[in-house]
Amino acid sequence: MSSNRSLSPVWPFPALDISLALVERSFDPAASLEAASGASGIVLPEDLSEAVLSRQTAFLAGRLCAGDALGHAGAAERHVSRDRAGLPVWPAGFHGSITHSEALAGAVVANADSCRGIGLDFENIGNPDVAAEIAELVLTDRDRRTISDIEAPDIATATIVVFSLKESLYKAIYPMLGDDAGFEDAELTRAAEGRAVLRLRRRLGLTLPEGHELVGVYNVSADLVRTLVLLD
Repeated sequence: MSSNRSLSPVWPFPALDISLALVERSFDPAASLEAASGASGIVLPEDLSEAVLSRQTAFLAGRLCAGDALGHAGAAERHVSRDRAGLPVWPAGFHGSITHSEALAGAVVANADSCRGIGLDFENIGNPDVAAEIAELVLTDRDRRTISDIEAPDIATATIVVFSLKESLYKAIYPMLGDDAGFEDAELTRAAEGRAVLRLRRRLGLTLPEGHELVGVYNVSADLVRTLVLLD
């Protein structure tokens, strides 16, 4: 893979010691299904046939990003299937993650030789009252001590960063989970200059012991939080 560590022009995060392909795509949540799918050839799953239009267009935009990211990463197969739970199944030899916010989809892909898993998450920055509710559900005592180290305009935005990092962590470790995981099962131990370290507070499967640390990165823009977490 490329030695410049970024296999695509989109890279809003601090540099990582791993080659990754990240693709983002804006979409119109109110666009017709025909306009959203275009000539992509992506088929909407049957269980989404009755979903609201915004959910359908977000799915299609995410799958378009995934196919492009796989191409940037050098994959011959660019189709991402789904398991029984509706989660992405990536071509052999690659790990990836798909996400979307209200009008932006994204996907990241890594060679399976370079990491055990990867998670990507986008979150819109919204009402501070909602962030306060999220804090009650998501933040551990250690999170509350570390959150002030996050470069963000206010505590509400910093809370969204922690929430998003934990969402990315869950995506990265999901294939290896031996049990369900909750927000309380990981804590933010360090954050500085767009980089973060999260530590597991209990064993989550045979290969995810208590105390295992995962590296993450984050980016805060005017209305969006982006996070990415690696399982090495």
